[in-house]
Amino acid sequence: MKTMNSAYVPGARLCDRVRLSRVSSKLSQASLSRKLGVTASAVAQWESARGTTPGVDRIRKIASITGVSFEWLATGEGSAFERRTRGAQESPAVDLDCYAQDLAEELLLSHYRNMKRKARDALLSVAEALAHAAERGSPTVERR
Repeated sequence: MKTMNSAYVPGARLCDRVRLSRVSSKLSQASLSRKLGVTASAVAQWESARGTTPGVDRIRKIASITGVSFEWLATGEGSAFERRTRGAQESPAVDLDCYAQDLAEELLLSHYRNMKRKARDALLSVAEALAHAAERGSPTVERR
């Protein structure tokens, strides 16, 4: 699966955010188009840098279908995944910090789940080594 790193930085294009939201929800262009009631070529156009741009109503529907926040999809600002609670005093039923916080984490988790055990162990070792290097302030590890 090809991912677009440019979508994780401020100023990412709408076409990249549409594609990432679709891919993170494991939908094909055809399946998203069916859910939206448009042609698959319309979705392909929206995901193309030289293509057309969906209207606000379509962006709202894409966000709802794919589970990303409307603000992030429409503008690239804010978090890709909304944290919705019904009231200020209510606590969520689960600890939201235990789940993916953005599309990058969601895609990483998706790839991890599709790996064989040996590859998972290798990836975990690399992640732990990078985390330890960041904690020690290693100049080769960039902190965000």
